[in-house]
Amino acid sequence: MFSSRGEANMAAVACEVCGKRAARYVCQECGRKVCETCLEPHTWVCSDCYSRLKREAPSWSLPLKLFLVGFFLIFIGMIFIMITAVLSGAPTTFGTIIFVGPVPIILGAGPYSLWAIVLAVAITVLGIILFFTLRRRPR
Repeated sequence: MFSSRGEANMAAVACEVCGKRAARYVCQECGRKVCETCLEPHTWVCSDCYSRLKREAPSWSLPLKLFLVGFFLIFIGMIFIMITAVLSGAPTTFGTIIFVGPVPIILGAGPYSLWAIVLAVAITVLGIILFFTLRRRPR
């Protein structure tokens, strides 16, 4: 097993994908011995498994698509409501909270903006409490 110098005698195994070079790696998907050319270094899978996994990779799922469509419809609806309120000339009141990371930006305008902001803060606090309450996993 060892040579006179104390080094291990390892028989060079040919790559099981191309069969041309010595195999130095093992595919993490199928377990074949592969050379450095036939290995995808970022995923540690052989080129065959990489192409198969790439084909099988799911595109955007239906729930994500529905969420994005719903989000954009609500956003466009809010823009239409704001434009209509401004163009109608009627006194309007609004209050909103926008979170940019952990920093809240509180906006309000109109004669009753203080109450609209208070309502927006209360709804936001309620939403955060519900988020952390429902996020807990049963043990």
